Amino acid sequence: MIRTQIYLPEDVYQDLQLIARTQKINLSQLIREGAKSVIKVRTKRAGSNDWKEFVGALKHGPKDLSTRINDIYK
Repeated sequence: MIRTQIYLPEDVYQDLQLIARTQKINLSQLIREGAKSVIKVRTKRAGSNDWKEFVGALKHGPKDLSTRINDIYK
């Protein structure tokens, strides 16, 4: 694990402490779980259009690529 420092508004810090105590976990664990949740949600949303970009890139590629593949990779 990597150690880091963050600045939190006082009210956010107090809310996180309360949640951590209620769930009987430490504050670090709660923040790690929250960070993982954010990553999961945002990468799903960002990755949902990856295939469209890939198809779009192929649409404008060389038309004779399959016949010239050996020339291209010499």
